[in-house]
Amino acid sequence: MNNFEQDLLPSHRQKRILEILREKKAVSVAYLSRTMYINEATVRRDLNALSKSGAVTRTYGGAVLNEGLDSEIPFFIRETSNAEAKRQIGETAADFVRDGDTVFLDSSSTTAFMIPYFKGKKNVKFVTNGAKTTLLLSKTSDCEIYCIGGKLRENSLSFIGETAAEALQNYHFDASFFSCRGIDLTGGLTDSNISEAKIRKIMIRNSKKNYLLADGSKFGTVSFYTVCDFADIDCLITDIVPEQKWLELFRKNEIALYH
Repeated sequence: MNNFEQDLLPSHRQKRILEILREKKAVSVAYLSRTMYINEATVRRDLNALSKSGAVTRTYGGAVLNEGLDSEIPFFIRETSNAEAKRQIGETAADFVRDGDTVFLDSSSTTAFMIPYFKGKKNVKFVTNGAKTTLLLSKTSDCEIYCIGGKLRENSLSFIGETAAEALQNYHFDASFFSCRGIDLTGGLTDSNISEAKIRKIMIRNSKKNYLLADGSKFGTVSFYTVCDFADIDCLITDIVPEQKWLELFRKNEIALYH
C-alpha cells in the first residue's frame, strides 16, 4: 500500500476528502480508502471530524457533502483553499493600512493573508475577533494587538457571542477588513453563521472605511444570514475582473474596486 496519503497530517487528508466530495457529492469509506491509499479506520476518523465541523454528513458506510446555506468549512481547510488568490488579495489590502491607524481584522482566512505584509507598519492598533489572527498578529512588531474575547467557535477559530459583541461596541476604527461567505447582486453580503454576521455588522457600523476582501468564488453566492448591503462597503479587493453587471453595481454604490 502507498503510505503517502496515510502519512499526511489529518488537516491535509481532510482537505483532500472535501475536494473529492465537491466532485462526487457523496462517497463511501471504501472508495476513499482505495483512492487515497489510507486504511478505512483513518477515513472514518477523518469523516467524523468533518461531520463534527459541519462540512459533511455521515451516511451508512460513507458521507455526503453539506452544501446548504448554513454549512461551513473549517478554518484550517479554508486557509489552504484558493490560497494564491487570497495571498494576492491580502498583499493589496495591506497597502491600505497606514501607520497610526486603528484597524479591525475579522476572523476570516482571507484577512489572515494580509498579516505577512504588515512588516514595517508602525503604531497600528489591530483589533480582531480571530484566535488564529491574534496569534499571527503577535509576530508584528511596533504595533498593538487587541483581541475582543468572547465565546470561541472551534470551527472558525473566532470569538463570538454577547461578550464579544459588547466589547466590540466600545471600539472605533479607521478601517475594517473583512470577508463573507457570499456576494449576490440582490442578496448583498451574507454569511453562514448569525453570530459571525452580527460581529461584522458592529464592525462595519463603527468603522470609517470598510474593505471587503473576496476571491472570485464568493461572487453569485447567497448564504444564510445578511451581513450588510453594498452601500455599507467603501472598497472591494478581489482577484478577478468582475462581469459588467457587478461593475455597474459597484459604480452605483460608489465602491472602489481593486483586482
